[in-house]
Amino acid sequence: MPGINTSGAPNTRDYVLGRGIVRLASLTAAGLPDADGFRDLGNAPEFSITVSAEDVRHQSSRSQLKFTDKRCTVSQEVGVTFILDEMNFGNLADYFSGETGSYTNPHDTAFVGHDTAIIAAVLKVGNWYQIKDDTGARVYDLGAAGAVYSFEQDPAGTPAVLAADDYEIDEQMGLVRFKSGGTTSLADGDVIGFELTTGATVGQDLDEVSALTQADVTGALLFIQTNACDQGNKSEYLFHKVSLSSDGDLPLIGDEIQQASFTGVAEVNSAVTETSQVLTVRTYDQQS
Repeated sequence: MPGINTSGAPNTRDYVLGRGIVRLASLTAAGLPDADGFRDLGNAPEFSITVSAEDVRHQSSRSQLKFTDKRCTVSQEVGVTFILDEMNFGNLADYFSGETGSYTNPHDTAFVGHDTAIIAAVLKVGNWYQIKDDTGARVYDLGAAGAVYSFEQDPAGTPAVLAADDYEIDEQMGLVRFKSGGTTSLADGDVIGFELTTGATVGQDLDEVSALTQADVTGALLFIQTNACDQGNKSEYLFHKVSLSSDGDLPLIGDEIQQASFTGVAEVNSAVTETSQVLTVRTYDQQS
């Protein structure tokens, strides 16, 4: 697709087999892309634009059959839909209308005294529990080099440090399940405490997404289309301001690659100087 056809004749180069790259930029208070630039959203197997219009039609009654003699367009809207394959936390935050952040894992700070971190005040044998420190913060990655920890039955009464066969632990995600029939006789209703005698040598913090912290995601959307029918000739679709939201399910279990669907509406961005403050499409003949 080399642009405007000035030959007056059909051109097979105008056939389009689309591929492309989707990028998104946050907008400043002034309405322009911020200093972070455009973030690549990864592989997008589908990207579509829908133009809709609302009109009022007048019909003449001057003859036997009514006919439309005037069509007045009262509104226009440009919509976008696309699918993403790559579920990094930036894309996940956009899907959940949220924001990314970092969780400081407290497993590099030791604390002693099992009674200061109670994992289960009233134990239910066989169930899983979150491991928390003496401040109530979640602890992850307990398999990290240097971390030394233990669990204790009845820490404020007659303490008994639990043996390895008394529990099952997911060190990476900071979860523990207490079992019956081990070295220590555990029963429903027991109090179980946790102690981190030595902190990890290197703290491993976690990326996190806080969902539903904003009504939608707004930004400038840049789509670079590559035409597989024209030796990779490229076109640029720049939506100056788009309001995005998730569209459909996010399968967490399945036999296909996980995908997230988005829908959006292009809005007028009065901060830009382009002729259209909604959408600008540009190309040049890269084969000439």
